[in-house]
Amino acid sequence: MEENLAILIQKKTGIKENQLSEILNYFKPVSALKNQLLLEKDKTADRLFFINKGCLRLYYSNSDGSISTRFMAFENTFLTSIVSFISRDPSLEYIEAVENSELLVISYQDFFHLKTTIPEWDKMYIYILEYGLTVITSKLNSLLTQNATERYRNLIKNNPELVQRLSNVNLAAYLNISPETLSRIKTQI
Repeated sequence: MEENLAILIQKKTGIKENQLSEILNYFKPVSALKNQLLLEKDKTADRLFFINKGCLRLYYSNSDGSISTRFMAFENTFLTSIVSFISRDPSLEYIEAVENSELLVISYQDFFHLKTTIPEWDKMYIYILEYGLTVITSKLNSLLTQNATERYRNLIKNNPELVQRLSNVNLAAYLNISPETLSRIKTQI
């Protein structure tokens, strides 16, 4: 189960085999059932998830009861509420398993312990931050510069896996539109 994580860590850091074994010991396997909450709003994000199999979503619950999905994470991706994880402030977001998922999880304490004991781990930290920044910027750009139809077409072109694996409700929340709007767009394309 740790093979994909080990490959990613070595690719991004160049960490030696003995240090890699030490790092992997801090990651614990966790299974999450579909619809299981892994982080609730107003709780501090104490864990970083690596998705070995499945899908997690990071979302907001708005005051009107609607849901806005910030990110959908699939296999070989890290996910946490990064602002809460770093700042230690309560999260404004939820993390939920969209599918039954097999995860490798490291605690906040263990993650930052590795930063102080294995200097090369900083490269992994930077990779996670850069990846998160890129995703957030891309999503914001899409929301600010594209209409709903353009966002859906872009999603089909660049991330067909999302369209194939997600329910219409989750897909609509990801696109920041209503399920009804998504249905109309699908019939027009």
